[in-house]
Amino acid sequence: MRTALGRVGIFAPLISSSRTDKGVHALRQVSCVECTVHWELPRLKELINRHCAPYIFVQHISPVPRDFHPRYDAVARSYRYVLNHERPSPFLSDFCVFYPRVDLAALNAALANFIGEHDFREFMKSGSDIKSPVRKLYVARAYSFRNLTLINFKANGFLRAQVRLMVANALKSVQSGRKISFSRALSRIPFPPNGLYLSSVSY
Repeated sequence: MRTALGRVGIFAPLISSSRTDKGVHALRQVSCVECTVHWELPRLKELINRHCAPYIFVQHISPVPRDFHPRYDAVARSYRYVLNHERPSPFLSDFCVFYPRVDLAALNAALANFIGEHDFREFMKSGSDIKSPVRKLYVARAYSFRNLTLINFKANGFLRAQVRLMVANALKSVQSGRKISFSRALSRIPFPPNGLYLSSVSY
């Protein structure tokens, strides 16, 4: 994106709503950059998409107040994790995690433990630089769609690798029959990044 902006003469810093690990995808990332007022926004969108293709696509451009910050003004973020139960395919492996079918009711029972306000220090990567590990989760729910299990999360914020660690612990809970614990995680190994998508940001 920075390269594409530079090619149309915009060199101001690009600020985005969410920082993600390598391999994580975004369906609705929100980014902000300062540019001169002479641009016609539909034309700017066309040029940026031309230079970003085929890996990034800008869906919408609009002006915002000068003090708008896409990260700090967000009140909630939503993520989706995709498990694929089909035969593994090298053509899809960058966009999902191939995994055996799972008991959906048991998975949702495990995920329900995350809902509410909790100290998630057991569900973040070590070495994370944060003021507080407390986050409030509004949604933690899985559902089936064809040969996929889609796991949705919504919270007022997420710690580094929190979603991938919650997925790992929920599936570990289903496998072992052990309950999710906030004092000692069932697994400290995050699930792979390729199954994770930033699905929306709320303001």
